[in-house]
Amino acid sequence: MTTPKELRQEAIRMTAQAVTGHIPSNLSAIEIVYTLFLRVLRLDPERPDWPDRDRFIASKGHCAAAIYLAMSAAGIIDRRRLDDFNVDGGEVPAIVARYGLPGLEADSGPLGRGPSIGIGIALAAKHDGRDYRTYVLVGDGECQEGQIWEAAMLAPTLGLDNLVLIVDDNRLQGSFETSSVVTTDLGERFTAFGWQCHRVDGHSVPELEAALLAPQDRPKVVIANTIKGKGVSMMENEASWHYRRLTFGELVLSLRELR
Repeated sequence: MTTPKELRQEAIRMTAQAVTGHIPSNLSAIEIVYTLFLRVLRLDPERPDWPDRDRFIASKGHCAAAIYLAMSAAGIIDRRRLDDFNVDGGEVPAIVARYGLPGLEADSGPLGRGPSIGIGIALAAKHDGRDYRTYVLVGDGECQEGQIWEAAMLAPTLGLDNLVLIVDDNRLQGSFETSSVVTTDLGERFTAFGWQCHRVDGHSVPELEAALLAPQDRPKVVIANTIKGKGVSMMENEASWHYRRLTFGELVLSLRELR
């Protein structure tokens, strides 16, 4: 069975081959997407459009490599299709987009939209009398977007106990520490808006699984404490790597460290 370490190795290879950035953003989210697609989400790989499937929205769309790989490990996407990652005109872009891939519910791109999309889907489930759940992945820097908090105010009012938000809280955004832009405790803020809040080690699959599957009677947020660039020491907690690309030598060193 695929492991988070194997997903991390594959994410490094994919991003290096595609000559694209956002590598540390993929590495911080590996255990989150692994847990979602292989342990939590109710899915049918043979029927990616199954009406009662759980929904996943990638608001943090720049960790696309990690998401595609987790979906492939779950049997939703043929691994061979990922060889076209970030190829011009292809169906596997470096920012999550549906195009021709099965199992994706919405495009990413502009940050902050995911929770609003998630509210719409969760509300539709209530309206249609279906019991599927909607999971939305956001970044901690993304939580500076005003639309996030408009959604955070609305979801409890609508009684959406079928909506789960996961924050990849790696404490870095773009070229800066997140706290250098806005200092806040995301857990306290979501709790104040009426959400059920769990804070976990975002690199612990058991902790993530327990929090994601914990009973809820209102919208739930899981704050996942992660390390940007997890597993590759030259990248860990280094904001300068957000847009950087790997040289061949750095690729070799990274894969050696991830053995």
